[in-house]
Amino acid sequence: GVNKGNVVDIDSAVEAIAASIEKAERMAGVSVSSAFVTINGSHIETLNSHGVVAVSPSQTSEISKEDVSRVIEAAQAVSLPSTREVVHVIPRDFSIDSQEGIKDPVGMSGVRLEVETNIIHGASIAMRNIVKCVNQVGVNVDEMVYAGLASAEAVLTDTEKELGTLLVDIGGGTTSVIAFLDGSPVHSAVLPIGGKLITSDLAIGLRSRLEDAERIKIRLSNEAVLAKNTDAVRKDEDFDVSEFGLEIDRLPRQMLYKILDARLEEIFRLIALEVTKVNLNGKLPAGVVVTGGGALTANVERSAKVNLKMPVRLGIPRGVTGLIDEIQGPSSAAGVGAVLYGVKLFRGSQLLSFDDRRGNMNKSFSKFVDKLKSFLP
Repeated sequence: GVNKGNVVDIDSAVEAIAASIEKAERMAGVSVSSAFVTINGSHIETLNSHGVVAVSPSQTSEISKEDVSRVIEAAQAVSLPSTREVVHVIPRDFSIDSQEGIKDPVGMSGVRLEVETNIIHGASIAMRNIVKCVNQVGVNVDEMVYAGLASAEAVLTDTEKELGTLLVDIGGGTTSVIAFLDGSPVHSAVLPIGGKLITSDLAIGLRSRLEDAERIKIRLSNEAVLAKNTDAVRKDEDFDVSEFGLEIDRLPRQMLYKILDARLEEIFRLIALEVTKVNLNGKLPAGVVVTGGGALTANVERSAKVNLKMPVRLGIPRGVTGLIDEIQGPSSAAGVGAVLYGVKLFRGSQLLSFDDRRGNMNKSFSKFVDKLKSFLP
């Protein structure tokens, strides 16, 4: 019911959401009545915005939390089409009376407060359709979270964010990209290309069913993981495909890898163009972190390194211990990150979004957070 991040069939989407919630309730042992929902799709865009306010008069001229909220609200007052909606307003750094580079201005003295923010926004219709689907299964949406930002919450370290890094989340229909500098996001983009196209390429090249092509892709990827490095796999050996009902029983591994590599190269070249477009070449010394289900594709790290010319590592969810095997891998990064995002919000730490729409957290989510705390470091 969802294609490239957009709802294309409400009934099918509702059915899939209901099944996922039922499974989550069994695993967590709680009833779900509200949720943090990740959003994705090529409709997601980003822009940087500046805000400035006069500090509220007081005897000490100390900056309050209310002043911070006001300046972020001022930065959010950008001109967007009526078809667009702000998802996140993320403060990058503050300035007090022209003193730049301040991360937390609360309690400091000054008369003029400024902020540089990164605003992530999306198509209103796409977001409303997702909310509608979730509501139809009896669940309220506490917050919409950009999937790339959620994945970053799960797999990036604070050091990587400070030094400068690029997160690449390869999903089924889309690839999310988010760049960090000095601890904050500076650019986000979603490419309408993902792991499903790799499967489709295999199906076309082998003249097989999509289901069989997916199984072949997974087996190749598992083989690469076991070998730690695809160069250690004997590519000159044939690959057994006898169980898939193809015209032949064995195929050259080299041919299969070429099919995978062609689409991976396209994905990372598009990302390289995105990096160049926003003038981030040479500014991301921490390199690239690849996550999402597509991150398990054979040769993905090598392809990223060659095409982006940066060090590359695989992004595994971190910050939560005791996860079951099903959600420990890269494919669960956005989901785990959404939970961590919600916990951070619930704990009252510095918010990634200063949108006041969320209100108080639902009791069921509070109960879930209490249970989750036992897994947090």
